[in-house]
Amino acid sequence: MNYLLINASFAKAGNWSSKLKPRISTYPSLALTLLAALVPPEDNVRIINEEFEEIDFEEKFDLVGISFLTPAAPRAYEIAATFRKKGITVIMGGVHVTALPEEAAEHADTIVVGEAETVWPVLLNDFKNGTLKKRYKADGFIDLANIPRARLDLLNKKHYVTINVIQASRGCSFGCEFCSIAEMFGKKARFRPVEKVIEEIKMMGKQRVLLFTDDNLIMNPPYARKLLTALKPLKLRWIGEASWTIGNKPEILKLMQESGCVGLLIGFESIQAQTYTKKISRHKDMREAYMKTVKALHDHQIAIVGAFIFGFDNDTLSTLDKTLQFCLDADIDIPEFNGIIPYPGTPLYRRLSAEGRIFSREWQKYTYEPPGSVFHLKNMKNEEMNKKLKSIYRDFYSYKRLIPRLIRAFIRYRNLEKVIYLFIIFLGFRKKTRFE
Repeated sequence: MNYLLINASFAKAGNWSSKLKPRISTYPSLALTLLAALVPPEDNVRIINEEFEEIDFEEKFDLVGISFLTPAAPRAYEIAATFRKKGITVIMGGVHVTALPEEAAEHADTIVVGEAETVWPVLLNDFKNGTLKKRYKADGFIDLANIPRARLDLLNKKHYVTINVIQASRGCSFGCEFCSIAEMFGKKARFRPVEKVIEEIKMMGKQRVLLFTDDNLIMNPPYARKLLTALKPLKLRWIGEASWTIGNKPEILKLMQESGCVGLLIGFESIQAQTYTKKISRHKDMREAYMKTVKALHDHQIAIVGAFIFGFDNDTLSTLDKTLQFCLDADIDIPEFNGIIPYPGTPLYRRLSAEGRIFSREWQKYTYEPPGSVFHLKNMKNEEMNKKLKSIYRDFYSYKRLIPRLIRAFIRYRNLEKVIYLFIIFLGFRKKTRFE
């Protein structure tokens, strides 16, 4: 059997201009590499990331699997239609399929709802026996002790900064209104045995940098301490994601530095009072608390990519200006400024739908690039927020700020290689200042 697994392209869905089409990604998604690892050894499997590689629709495959996020849905449906016209069976899965299974089912022979690892071997066996069902859904979530070693060898290295990626946990107990993680992977965090994580890292061999794809590596402090302690002897350099509360965990911060952490993505989201989760109700300005976190990370030689979202119901245009000033004052290494998006499957999508505020379900518009909004904001006009969003991007990533920032980064980190990486990322983010 010959199988083809595809990550559908955002760009070909029509939501990036050609000048913004990426030439390289930071890291690959693990989803298809994990499914590829479950394909029987007697069968052939290929992975194509359509953002960088062309699909040869004339090539012969027995089965095609397509994974995609919401903005790539139109392109995924085009790909599926082309293969199905040739009589090739098409399977679809991923976050969008899980959120809108009835829609996806119209474009595929079979859909997979939720985590695919437990049902994928059954699906492939049914396909070989001619008993393929229309829908597969796992009974619960997979025990992370049972996930296979990802087939990273199937990826084209030249398309990524690194393919050395690994996952230690899934799920999130925060349940933020705008986030699909809890909906897709569960509201209770699950953890992979530390021993298995370390074993897989060792099998990767020598590497420049390792990336953890976990959405919040410090969600469970006891687990984080055990994992970080086990990483120390490996003498790695790694990057990952954590919540802003890392600033209140000095012991874990110290372990992060000792284990080789060189950078973290922190979801700051908003600097002002918000109530967007059941567990996090921000009743005060968060500037002081965030400043503490930024300082703590910098003191431990950890660079910061800070993610900020605009368009909450109590946001105004001044919120964007205040956020820009905070990033300048705190000297955040790389800030991301994005408009909030009500992805299907999220509580935000359901609430805004019930309120009649969503005015577009053209999925290619559900993206940060170019920025925009697909629902009516409360205290701003959509075009006003988009104009302001462009303005703060252009301000922060202007060349006039580049040299002073690089000098401060070198003084802070005393590491030329890290400063060069920050420079490259800075230039990459400048592309966002050119969106239409």
